[in-house]
Amino acid sequence: MYRLDDYGYPVRPDSQRKLRNVSVRASKRILLTAIYCLMSVVGFFLWLSKQGKKQPALTPATFSPQRILVIRLDLIGDLVMSLTLVRLLKRTYPHAEIDLLALPSSTPIAAADPDLAHIITYNPNIWRRPKALVQAKHWREAVALQRRLHTRRYDLAVSVFGAWASVLGVLSGAPRRLGFGRESYPGFMTDNVAGHHWDAGDHKHEVDYCLALAQAAGATIRVEDRIPHLTVAPQARQEIEQLLRQEEIQPDALLIACHVSSNNGQSKRWPIPYWATLMDRLIREQHATVVLTGAVDDIPLIERITQHMHERPINLAGKTSLPQLAALLQRASLLITGDSGPMHIAAAVGTPLIAIHGPTDPALSGPVSPHATVLRSDIWCSPCYQAKGPADCRFYTTQCMKDITPAQVFAVVQEKMSTYA
Repeated sequence: MYRLDDYGYPVRPDSQRKLRNVSVRASKRILLTAIYCLMSVVGFFLWLSKQGKKQPALTPATFSPQRILVIRLDLIGDLVMSLTLVRLLKRTYPHAEIDLLALPSSTPIAAADPDLAHIITYNPNIWRRPKALVQAKHWREAVALQRRLHTRRYDLAVSVFGAWASVLGVLSGAPRRLGFGRESYPGFMTDNVAGHHWDAGDHKHEVDYCLALAQAAGATIRVEDRIPHLTVAPQARQEIEQLLRQEEIQPDALLIACHVSSNNGQSKRWPIPYWATLMDRLIREQHATVVLTGAVDDIPLIERITQHMHERPINLAGKTSLPQLAALLQRASLLITGDSGPMHIAAAVGTPLIAIHGPTDPALSGPVSPHATVLRSDIWCSPCYQAKGPADCRFYTTQCMKDITPAQVFAVVQEKMSTYA
């Protein structure tokens, strides 16, 4: 576990931790290379088996799938953006049932999506631990997943991102497998799409990768298709209204949600004292009801922030499910956040938001919404995130986030409140 400074960022590691980090990275590279070589052999036989077989083009005129599987094994924000692909597939093949295969921790956010017939959960990350190879329960779960996928008899499996998605595409038994060939193991895709996530030459947003897959599957893309949309369950709205009443929040209150945490790197978070200063001003000067969102694991961080405050925000961290979080953000007048899953949820439910970016590039993974304002300092080393590890500052300063002041953010809040009042 990293030790954090007063801003909430990792301190420079000692020599022992540096050595450990180097060893872990080297071991990971060796293991991934070995897996790639093994999977390439499997892929060769898959490629060999389809030689000489003609396949119809993936268009509504030549292809009539009954069932389609969309595979997205990433964090919540990535899954929200991938729902653009689901919507386009359903529009292109309205009679097809579309299933989603995703992480158990992410799938609740898509539970109310009307375009999904079934949601299947699986976490392949368990195989990152060597001891998982000798635990029978993991093998039983994998076999059970394969059987469940085979019973659905998919005509098409779409691998949205990553090598694991291509493996599960093969295990699904779908005769047509669509995905980015350079991200998949060789031979695993029957229909390869040009491009590669985080390719500096592409410099495409995550949503645009999803649109490229949809287009390769036969969809016709419109300008408005680029904006993700998330369906919020009526029950979740009712539950949030009840929770807000319990917290004695008035129905006409100016509700500003703040998400102070983020996954995959502490440097995606805005400084702890900055959050405290901003939220004090929101409560005092904007007369806002400030609601803190997050998971149970975010509570220690939130407590560090509130210790610096003079006013009292309402802490709902750990008190909402993902569907309820979507309902809460839809109910809010504004969300202020770093690069996070709730940022994409708010964008997809139409809530105005302020997204504070540092190590990550908003052109690749920022909010796609006409109601979003992105703040970044644009110093020489930002953005620096390369998706090869957590988004932490290699200089251990995270100056890109420190340069965005509470006064700057507060000024944007005032502008947005006057615009959307």
